[in-house]
Amino acid sequence: MAKSLLLDIDGVIIRDRLLLQHVKHNCVEYVRNKLPECKDPVLLNKHLYLAHGHTARGLNLMFNTDVSDFNQKVYDKRMIDHLSEVIYGTEFQQEAKEIYEFTRRGWDVTLFTNSPIEWAGPIARAISDKVSLKCPGPDVSKSYLKPEVGMYNFPRDQEHIFVDDSMKNLGTVRNFKNWKPVYFYNEIQESQLWCPQIGSIWELGLMID
Repeated sequence: MAKSLLLDIDGVIIRDRLLLQHVKHNCVEYVRNKLPECKDPVLLNKHLYLAHGHTARGLNLMFNTDVSDFNQKVYDKRMIDHLSEVIYGTEFQQEAKEIYEFTRRGWDVTLFTNSPIEWAGPIARAISDKVSLKCPGPDVSKSYLKPEVGMYNFPRDQEHIFVDDSMKNLGTVRNFKNWKPVYFYNEIQESQLWCPQIGSIWELGLMID
């Protein structure tokens, strides 16, 4: 049976704190611009993300807001330039080599993310042209997102190891046949979880060796 490795991006492959704060800042500013009457866009952005898995999806569902320009506004040139600085840095390049080695060992590697192609594409290309992408369409109000079941439409004749830093996203596949969810922790390891947990790409390599 073919071996499939599904890797989340933000919080797993991309862990640079300043870069992730930049993403959050742009999301907050997007909320502020769309809802100028909102008194606390930081808190609202947090609630939108937690409740709906995506800022734009939450704005669309809760406020009937047109979010067709979300990717353009949030993943702007400054953001992509910042991303480039990170993915061509030493730490990312080292882990990119490790991920590339997974493909050499026969794994089908897919970056599995709720982020758009504008964000995920450069990251995949910086790793290898053998790495695939699974991300939402350009309008997230009309696309499936993790943890929605419809987002997990991968071939059933493969064994999938799915690595994510969200237990909610992992929970969708908890009882899926041929799926092995793995929790990626960034700061403090959980004491008890129902699935394995790792804290680095290096540890993942040991797990799937």
